[in-house]
Amino acid sequence: MNTIRTKPLIPLSGGRWTRIGLGLLLASLFTTGVQAQSSGEGLADPPRDTNKELRTCTWSIYAQGGLSWTHGVWYNNRDAKRSYKLAPAVGGGIDFTIRPWVRVGTDYIWSRYRREQRFDELNARAVPAKAYGNYLMNTHNVKLGVQFNFMELWPNRKAQWLNIWLGTGVGGTFARGNEYGMWMSNTLTQNGTDMPIRTDAVVNNGSDLTITGRLVASNRDEEFNKLYIPATLHLEADVSRRFTLGLKGEIDWLINRKQVAPKRYTYAMATVRYNFVPSRARKLRDHYTDELLALNGRISNLLEETKAVKVLADHDAKLRKKAEQENDNLKRQLDDCQKNKSAVAEATGHYVQFAHNSSSMSREETERLRSFARSMKGQKLSILAEASTPGTPEYNQALSERRLKRVVKVLLKEGFAPSDLYPQTAIGARNGKATFEGRRVTIQVKK
Repeated sequence: MNTIRTKPLIPLSGGRWTRIGLGLLLASLFTTGVQAQSSGEGLADPPRDTNKELRTCTWSIYAQGGLSWTHGVWYNNRDAKRSYKLAPAVGGGIDFTIRPWVRVGTDYIWSRYRREQRFDELNARAVPAKAYGNYLMNTHNVKLGVQFNFMELWPNRKAQWLNIWLGTGVGGTFARGNEYGMWMSNTLTQNGTDMPIRTDAVVNNGSDLTITGRLVASNRDEEFNKLYIPATLHLEADVSRRFTLGLKGEIDWLINRKQVAPKRYTYAMATVRYNFVPSRARKLRDHYTDELLALNGRISNLLEETKAVKVLADHDAKLRKKAEQENDNLKRQLDDCQKNKSAVAEATGHYVQFAHNSSSMSREETERLRSFARSMKGQKLSILAEASTPGTPEYNQALSERRLKRVVKVLLKEGFAPSDLYPQTAIGARNGKATFEGRRVTIQVKK
């Protein structure tokens, strides 16, 4: 009958809230780590110089310079310098890049072309005979164009610093210049008649002769305005977010030239472009500012969650302490009960312990009473039912009577006759016991 309890009467729940709090913190930290990792694989990376970023709704300006060739000029070269076939070309432009694969803009190129005529011998049959000619035209080409990025056919290429633009459009050329020439003429006056000196000239020695030599120089202005269709090929390489270097080739076909203007212009130039995009330092500053704000937000959330967990942990600690105190009290009571049961067993008696303000027996007490009854078969028993002092005398008396009936009912089921259970007394709280000792029914074996 003296069983030793190995489990606490009240299970302690202190560890549960602690585990919940730690689990919440670990989950938050794991979530934060996953977010940081996922952003590190994508958005959280420092900004890269991609075409999507640098060439979407952005402006740029550029300067260009190089050489030009002019084809189909009506003024032919004769014994001219080779350098006259080449001319400098400079200019600039403004572009608006709509998407990485297309941009529109305006462009200006200044150039010139020159032709020269030198004569080793004069045409004696032409009077006056041309001795020298120089033809110089300054051209101002302005166009509106559209360009397409050939490299965007491979948008997933790793290196996006190289771009190849193919373009066309419509433009106008405004040319202004002059022709400078020198002519020589020899005149023979004979018998009052002027005639040019030619290889077939006849001189009459019998008459008066007058030979006149004359040199004439002229400077004639010339101009034309024509439309043209351009075709461009522009290779560009980014050296930074804002600066781009390039090589440009262009051919301009003139429309309705009518033998005044040349057939086409050809250009080979180098370009330097400035892109109006934020600097890398600014992009990094904005990027890490956003990252810090996001991290601060996550830290604030974690701090709030930590505070909530701490409140739960403090509350749990209080509950744990209270439970431990109650458990200690119950252990002491259990020890007292074990001692009292030993004392009662030595006195060939038994008691049934009831809970406070209860007339119901626990399963454990019922089994103890049945075991006692089986061991006392054939004996005469006296029964005394009590109640503890809290409560009114009337209530305590009624409570002790209900406890008595409960015990007698079990004994009768175990085979005792009513005559074997005498006397049956319910005294309420008359013994003045305030603790568990007053909440029991005592059974004594009659001698």
